[in-house]
Amino acid sequence: MGCPGGWQVAHTNPIRRRAAYCPQECVPLIIRASVRGNPLLQDVKIFDAGRAVLEDYLDSTVYPAHLTITESQPLADALAAQTITPETHLLTFENDGIFHAIPMTIVICYNVIQGTTNGKPWMMTFCNACNTGMVFDPALDGQTLHFHRWGSYDGLLLIWDAETGSYWQHITGQCLHGPSQGRQLRMITTTRQMNAAEAAARQDSILLTSTLSPEQIAYSGFANRMRNNPARVEAGILYTIAQEDTRRPRFELGLGVWSASRSIFYPLVTLHTRDNALITTFEGRPLLVYQSPAAIAPVAGYVAASRAMWEGDMLRLDGGAYIQNDLYFSSDGQSKPIERPTQLLMRWYGFALTFPGCDVLTL
Repeated sequence: MGCPGGWQVAHTNPIRRRAAYCPQECVPLIIRASVRGNPLLQDVKIFDAGRAVLEDYLDSTVYPAHLTITESQPLADALAAQTITPETHLLTFENDGIFHAIPMTIVICYNVIQGTTNGKPWMMTFCNACNTGMVFDPALDGQTLHFHRWGSYDGLLLIWDAETGSYWQHITGQCLHGPSQGRQLRMITTTRQMNAAEAAARQDSILLTSTLSPEQIAYSGFANRMRNNPARVEAGILYTIAQEDTRRPRFELGLGVWSASRSIFYPLVTLHTRDNALITTFEGRPLLVYQSPAAIAPVAGYVAASRAMWEGDMLRLDGGAYIQNDLYFSSDGQSKPIERPTQLLMRWYGFALTFPGCDVLTL
């Protein structure tokens, strides 16, 4: 079926069925694909230690593989004191009503950071190659585990806990190898990349920080170049991958959205060609994917709208509603938070290997 806007959902994957289109709005309505019997899914469930890297790829005596973070201050105070600049790149997440921000220079040096919020432990991951991370509850059976950066599998960071000696997938929180194999960490939330000016718009934002050694400062430059261009270490990434999904370029960035039954990848190039705002459907609900002019990363949220258009930093929706500073404002000016599905900015290879058989929206 054709579409004046040129939208289509890639369905070259053997489990893909078809895409239906809204005849009025040219919006793709994704039909759920059956994953039963998909060999790619079956392969992913079997951990192949022969292609896994089961040790830290850095000298952890010089470049520690774990950080327990305790230093914090209001983000506004850090900006006022010029400890950071408005352009400082941060990895952020919200937990227990508090918005946390950590400088990316620290994140890419450690890859695994643990802390507490209101007395409750959390553990954050970040993979420099796939450019994404998650936040989990590190407790298992009442015991708080202590995690470390410890190798890679499917081109993605592996994390290892010191208490059970097990290896875990850093996006799903599933234990892949070791005594805890098959166990699952509870996801607290996802992360989002922001600059400090964008993060400061959030109330009660706190900056978590730590002092880096001279060796870590030097390494952070290399790690950031690798994060921006993982082709620099492509051979090492490919060594740990058995089978790739080649529908998109390996290192393409996009917004991955998923639920217990669905997953879809929105390439950044697709979003950019639509003026950084598009409305599609997910789980039978209208889903707005957008990136504000000053933002580092796109986001998605459920809205009762069929059209979206930017006016400066304000995203106008039909019916008089609009979005500004990540808040939804109704036509009468009342604001409310936006309900959002689980989502991450990440590279195509990582999303497709973590969620095999995912949909992908293309032009």
